[in-house]
Amino acid sequence: MLIGLFGGTFDPIHFGHTKSIDLLHSLVPFDQIYWVLSARPPHKDAVSASIKDRFEMLKLALGNRLDYFADDTEITRTSKSYTIDTVETFKKRYPSAHFCVVIGGDSLQTLHKWHRYEELITSVNWLVMHRPGYPLEVPRELRQRLVESPTQLQHHNSGKIWVCSESQFNVSSTRLRAALAKPNGWQDSIVRDFLAPEVVSYIRSNNLYQTSPSLKEKHLEPNKSNSNPYKSDSEQYKLSKSSHFDNIMNSEQLKDQVVDALEDVKGQDIKVIDIADISDFADFMVVASGTSDTHVKALARSASDKLRVQGVKPLNEDGADVGEWVLVDFGDVVLHVMRPEVRAYYDLEKLWDEDVRKLVEKHREEQSE
Repeated sequence: MLIGLFGGTFDPIHFGHTKSIDLLHSLVPFDQIYWVLSARPPHKDAVSASIKDRFEMLKLALGNRLDYFADDTEITRTSKSYTIDTVETFKKRYPSAHFCVVIGGDSLQTLHKWHRYEELITSVNWLVMHRPGYPLEVPRELRQRLVESPTQLQHHNSGKIWVCSESQFNVSSTRLRAALAKPNGWQDSIVRDFLAPEVVSYIRSNNLYQTSPSLKEKHLEPNKSNSNPYKSDSEQYKLSKSSHFDNIMNSEQLKDQVVDALEDVKGQDIKVIDIADISDFADFMVVASGTSDTHVKALARSASDKLRVQGVKPLNEDGADVGEWVLVDFGDVVLHVMRPEVRAYYDLEKLWDEDVRKLVEKHREEQSE
């Protein structure tokens, strides 16, 4: 028996997912395909819909297909969801079956860095779907595992990779969530074109992906001037930045949207640092790594594009012409995207560790005396 495993956060499940798998199924004779909801993916800090809602939407999208199964293996697991753990679970469940894990072309670029990679790559076969906007470049570490056709893939029990260049359904969950966040977003053409009617109905009934505008408590009251001669220059600067985003989203929402955009383009090692209590210029700093200059620029662009759609224009962008380090200032959230070696060299996270926080607190106490 040949079993396909396709994992994802499915936030929400859309035709880019289902039509791609339908195409692969027409090329590879899977007996069963399990759609594994990634409930707690290790590379993601947040998702927009709850685990329950995402799983319900997944079941609705798959409908009554007898060979497609919405799987809760990673939902019932209480720890982070690693692919190797899921593969081992399925191999115990179906000891005589052969398995093929389906991934996107973007994931292929970092496959050799996944948890317990050496065991994982040799335990199953791999089927890679082309994703528009991502080059189908196979990392050097994986090239010897390539086969030229799905027929060749079936002749090996494990450890081989076939890349399907035909699966090009160009839509992202980020774009869909941005459309759904608008008033009557369910009527948007991209929503109608890429979401199953049953999924749209569920989203509407449960009011998913809606954002409610609010003023931050520390902002000045609406319609009052932000100018205050008794505030320091740094405090005044932070207020002027904050007012730019009033009535759009608060810093928590802004931070979540930035992280979401990074996750959608496979940002690596995403860190969110709460600096509200020690900073005069922002509430959160988000740091992420990209695998190359091109990836770094794509991550920063994804965040900027996502926020622009929702009415938030970055105050400043720097470094996009080079790509090794791009800074995007969203007001109360400052994003740094870097190549890993650049990030390790400058070690921005160290600037906000516990020792620094204690020094800032001590300085403020001395200033108030």
